Amino acid sequence: MEIIITIGIVALAAYIFYRSTKKRTKGECECGCCSSQCPVYEEHKKNS
Repeated sequence: MEIIITIGIVALAAYIFYRSTKKRTKGECECGCCSSQCPVYEEHKKNS
């Protein structure tokens, strides 16, 4: 039973890491809020 739970946790962590990396490589914000305090927001603001 512990092995199944461990596999589930590892799979979830891998999915979250993959999704975050995918967004980062596209240049999108990965914080989920895109507020004015987000570093990616500030970078896009300077480039515009």
